[in-house]
Amino acid sequence: MCGLEQARKKREKETTKAKAQDRKETREKLEKLKKRSEWLAEAKIAIQRFRRLEELSKGRGCISCLRTQEEVQGTEGWKPGGAWDGGHFMSKGARPELALEPLNIWLQCKSCNAGGGKYARKGYTVNANFEKNLAELEGQELVDWLKGPHELKHYTPEQLKEIKATYTAKAKELKKLSDER
Repeated sequence: MCGLEQARKKREKETTKAKAQDRKETREKLEKLKKRSEWLAEAKIAIQRFRRLEELSKGRGCISCLRTQEEVQGTEGWKPGGAWDGGHFMSKGARPELALEPLNIWLQCKSCNAGGGKYARKGYTVNANFEKNLAELEGQELVDWLKGPHELKHYTPEQLKEIKATYTAKAKELKKLSDER
């Protein structure tokens, strides 16, 4: 290898290293500029992803219509984002204090989470079935607790970062375990 080629490779290596360092610094600066609402949104996404993976790993189907994973995948697997959502028993709008509560998030097919489902009076029936099936699966005490009054939580950005990191790590672990099976 001639000296010119060695110099070129060294320069390329240094350039790649400098670009990586620049991307890292930019990412850190952008993180510092994030608002609390952005951290909250990211924490919600991390918890919902974890709960979906957790319920799927247990072999459960839709909490509202009780369709199995195979049935839902067969009819809704083509949908953007997959066939599953992390559906909230008590909606985030009605109960923002439960938005980050894992026990409020259950596996739901896209149709049921959108209020569509396979029912005539869709919204009412989906919610009624969600409540009935959740009570049968986990007990009426959980349903009553979720419906009960809760104190509004005011998370700091640091707490939201920690929540996001915790549930992202848990989701990665679940994904790794399911890939090994």
